[in-house]
Amino acid sequence: MRFPTDLFDLKNFYLLLAGGGVILVHMLILRFRKWREARNAAAIAGTIVEYFRKSRVDVSVTCMRITGTKRFTAFIESEPMKRFRLSHIIESTLRDLVHNLHGLDLDKVYWRFPIGKEAQIGMMPGDPAKARDRTADDDDYITEGLTHYRHLPKADVMETSWTTFEEASISIQEKNHSDNSKNV
Repeated sequence: MRFPTDLFDLKNFYLLLAGGGVILVHMLILRFRKWREARNAAAIAGTIVEYFRKSRVDVSVTCMRITGTKRFTAFIESEPMKRFRLSHIIESTLRDLVHNLHGLDLDKVYWRFPIGKEAQIGMMPGDPAKARDRTADDDDYITEGLTHYRHLPKADVMETSWTTFEEASISIQEKNHSDNSKNV
């Protein structure tokens, strides 16, 4: 069976085939880049977890690449500890470590220190029942930081009428006006 030359041109067929090939190659390149980015992010996250594991600290790390650059951002989640007070020093060490091991640039490091139930469930290794039994009082760092706030007086809040509010605001304005006139 022969095709009429005006309906089916061999040149158009080759152009269609080449266009399909270009689209296929482009899709494969995009898929390869995505796979390589995921592999690099996993390598960085693994390196950071291993770095902290050597110092007996369990952390959760997520990495992603900043769009349009070759730099990565790391999100580190850990229970609050005194050793993280100088986290900028740890960040520079992590940047050097990642660059030396993988040749990748770690641009930013974001820290998260969950407190309360989220920390008990999310960060405690081992038995979840033990994690639920743990309280914020078990952590010396949090206890030290919150001691100051426990002894502050509590605010007394109550509902009042609109006229009471207006009277109070007028008396405050009069007081401020008299104070300003004394200073002049």
